[in-house]
Amino acid sequence: MKTKFSKALLRCSTILIFCLTLNSYAQDTGTKQQELDSLTKVMFEHTNNKNYDALIDMTHPKLFEIVPKETMITVLKSMLEGNEEMSIDIPEQHPEYKISDVFKDEENNSDFAFVSYALHMSMTFKNQEFDEETKNSMVQMMKLQGMEAEFVSDSTINLNMPNSMTIMINDESTNNKWAMINYDPDSPMFFQILSAPVLEKAKSYYQDLMIAHKKKE
Repeated sequence: MKTKFSKALLRCSTILIFCLTLNSYAQDTGTKQQELDSLTKVMFEHTNNKNYDALIDMTHPKLFEIVPKETMITVLKSMLEGNEEMSIDIPEQHPEYKISDVFKDEENNSDFAFVSYALHMSMTFKNQEFDEETKNSMVQMMKLQGMEAEFVSDSTINLNMPNSMTIMINDESTNNKWAMINYDPDSPMFFQILSAPVLEKAKSYYQDLMIAHKKKE
């Protein structure tokens, strides 16, 4: 009788521990999602306010081991505020966005997630005008990169990037706070900063975004 009671008690204890663990995991996941949602809203707010310093402060610190923070701020301001060659205009926008599940990079003890959204911008080339053939070539080239492009003049092009993606990382290098880096597989620095598991997951997640968008066309 005691044996049966002990086995029943053991089963109940196991179930209770499992439920508590599952509940704790759900709460932890919910908290991370809330943090990511708040961070995403702040990212868009800083972008709309052209608060470049704040955006740089949210960026993954490993980037500054390659390029000094002051240089990054100067380059960012030069592109968005304009230089002798070109300027980029990002109008105020409040895009809908999707936050992925939070994934775990066990090897490097880090959490990561993806934020996807549509981004609109225009580029103006100050010392250059394009003929129709060149404009068509540029539009096609940008289409291959997942961008919808339209020239509104011989020197200004409007861009719609329906599958923009930002990677959020939380690990020791970020002082266990969420930091961001834009998904840019064409940049060598991108591969220096992120681990192989994050790169692999980011690639597959982005491809899924592209396929889903293609099905809607």
